[in-house]
Amino acid sequence: MLTEKEILLQLTSKRNIYAPLKIDSIEQMPKRALAAYYKEDVQVTIFFQNRKAIFSAVITTRTAPKIVEGALWRIKRTSDSYSENILLVVPYLSPDIVELLNREKVSGIDLNGNYLIQVTGIAAMCLDRKNNFVESQSIKNVYAGNSSLVGRLLLTRGQGFRSANEILSSIKQRGGALTQSTVSKVLKGLEEDLIIEKRSREIFLLQPKKLLKKLLENYRSPVITEKLKLKLPNMENLNGLRIVDDFKNSLSEVKWVISGDSSARRYSVMADDSLLRIYMTDYSSLIAYEDDRFYNVVAQKTASSFLYFDTREENGLNWASPIQSWIELNRLGKREREIADGVFKSIIGRENDIER
Repeated sequence: MLTEKEILLQLTSKRNIYAPLKIDSIEQMPKRALAAYYKEDVQVTIFFQNRKAIFSAVITTRTAPKIVEGALWRIKRTSDSYSENILLVVPYLSPDIVELLNREKVSGIDLNGNYLIQVTGIAAMCLDRKNNFVESQSIKNVYAGNSSLVGRLLLTRGQGFRSANEILSSIKQRGGALTQSTVSKVLKGLEEDLIIEKRSREIFLLQPKKLLKKLLENYRSPVITEKLKLKLPNMENLNGLRIVDDFKNSLSEVKWVISGDSSARRYSVMADDSLLRIYMTDYSSLIAYEDDRFYNVVAQKTASSFLYFDTREENGLNWASPIQSWIELNRLGKREREIADGVFKSIIGRENDIER
């Protein structure tokens, strides 16, 4: 992670990457009362289309929205700041930070060539440069793989949780496996992203739609090691589907779940499909049903344990969770994404709508 001085040096040495925006000068200023709220008291002068603006720069080394929000809140509280143009300087202007800047009517710039300038007489924006300053974290991605189980659990109920231990216990009850340390680290990441809030000794989900979008954006498909095509007897269609006893007995010793896209019929109105896809940890007991020509089931062998979290049992069938169903549908075609809207309503509620 870069220090504040290193960020300032980077900004000074790379001032030519912001064209057509021009950084004219970066000056260290004498310490003032406002300096108590940010360590580097720097004045930045920019030109854009022959117009000039002078900023007091606020340097933050972290890109976590909660940290940036805290810095902006402290500066906005100071009486001097209201008469000044404030420029946030960060390693990377993430979409979440841009959202905060727009809300607070503050300008920002990063070390990759991105900027958002919004002051009297100047409105300039460039936000398409990739991030070359990825921030290291104790958990690489709190929205992917098994770490995503914390967020998935939070979406299953409207009320808060009393502690990380209660969250861990609830995850285990729904078939997941995490350590207390991992749960605590994921919660810290969610709090920094302003997804959750801890108050009155409880953990509350603040932005369910944002959390769902994060889970979708960061989803990594399970590793499928093998596939087996099967002919399930006495299955003419999937409406009111039941598993025959012999087939059910063959599945009794393995973990298995109907895939998210095939599970959509449980959560949303959709046309019948003659093909059923399932995930399972082993299918050696199903070899007797193998049929490459007239198959109606595709068994996919995978050890990706997040798939088997929060499954819903009905008529001997293990359906994927609505969240897993929604994610998989959104990664397919237009028709499937339309079906996903119905699944979304079963997760969030019919009065909401997700932004695409």
